[in-house]
Amino acid sequence: MNVNFNTTVETDVDELDAAIARLEALDGKSTEAGLFGGFAAKKAMWQEYGTSRGIPARPFLRNTMYESSTKWSRSVSEDVMAVFEGDLPGGAVVQRLGEQMVKDVRRIIDAGNFAPLSSTTVARKGSSRPLIDTGDMYASITHREA
Repeated sequence: MNVNFNTTVETDVDELDAAIARLEALDGKSTEAGLFGGFAAKKAMWQEYGTSRGIPARPFLRNTMYESSTKWSRSVSEDVMAVFEGDLPGGAVVQRLGEQMVKDVRRIIDAGNFAPLSSTTVARKGSSRPLIDTGDMYASITHREA
C-alpha cells in the first residue's frame, strides 16, 4: 500500500507581516481589575484580608481570580487569535479582558458566599449582605491597563 501527499502552501507575505505586527502591538500589554485609590480601596483591603478590629476576611478579589483565571485565559486566547486574523483591534483584547474581570468581581460579591455579618452590622445597615452597604466600594471596581 502506498500513500502519497501533495500539498502546497500559498501565503501573502505582506498579510503575514501585518498579522505579526498586530500581535507585536500586544506585547507587554496587561490589565488589572480592582479598586485603585481612595477610601473605597481601603475598605476593599479591609474586607479582602480582614482586620484586627473584628472584620473577618471576605476575599472577593482572590476568590474571583481563583475561580475565573482559566476562563480569562481562554477568552484572551480567542481574542489574540482574532487579532492575528485581523478581526479584532489589539487594544480590544485588554479592554475586553478588563471589563470581564470587573463583571466577575461583582458576580462574586453578588453571590455573597462570605463570612456572615455580625448582628450589630446587620442592625446598623438593615441588610445581611456582606460587602454591599452604600454601594460605593462595589461601584468603584474598575480596570486599567497596567
